[in-house]
Amino acid sequence: RAYVLYREKRNAERAAEKNTTTEPTHALKVNINGKLTPLDIKELTAMVTEACLGLGSEVNASVVVEQAVRDLYDGIPFTEVVKALILSARSLIETEPAYNYVTARLQLDLVRAEVLGERVSHVEMDAHYAEYFPRYIKMGIDADLLDSRLAQFDLTQLASAFVKERDFQFGYLGIQTLYDRYFLHIEERRIELPQIFFMRVAMGLAINEIDREARAIEFYNVLSSFDFMSSTPTLFNSGTLHSQLSSC
Repeated sequence: RAYVLYREKRNAERAAEKNTTTEPTHALKVNINGKLTPLDIKELTAMVTEACLGLGSEVNASVVVEQAVRDLYDGIPFTEVVKALILSARSLIETEPAYNYVTARLQLDLVRAEVLGERVSHVEMDAHYAEYFPRYIKMGIDADLLDSRLAQFDLTQLASAFVKERDFQFGYLGIQTLYDRYFLHIEERRIELPQIFFMRVAMGLAINEIDREARAIEFYNVLSSFDFMSSTPTLFNSGTLHSQLSSC
């Protein structure tokens, strides 16, 4: 009798361990570049967790993911999954204002994917900003969107000044307004990211300066930290963009 009770106890303990270590499975498939793959809840949670960094216990990545998953369907494109996460986070802003920044950072995931042609996490952006910036200048000049004199700057020096952490200063309305109204695009595809946008404006302001790289970096730091905005001094931490930004 003692042995039977022992075996039942061990079976119960093993079942409990299995339940705590097994990842949840989902029948839904996600369309990624034309290939259907199982919905990866861990990946979605990691995305939202990154968007919640530094915002404290007021925000909860699991709540955003669980609410978003309820609205998904089989075969949904991955970009639509991200949009569902954005809508989920945005719906929580009224209950907790910090979700404003979570929503903005999830929106940035979509912007980076559109501009860079692949999904890139925030933590990887140091290398991607530096690599993409010279290509952006060339694309912009070739498309007659940028002044050809911008190619005369030391682009490597300027790229080393990017501070990716400033992407996280935006609220949702701020990043959405930049995307809709100010980011340069070629055939409806955006080619700018937030820090590149600020550097583009800074280069335009410094184009006739003697030490133009140093002046451009100074202007960039003032603009990207929201201390001052060229032509419109009111871009607040809440992400509200007022009036118009000059296009260089």
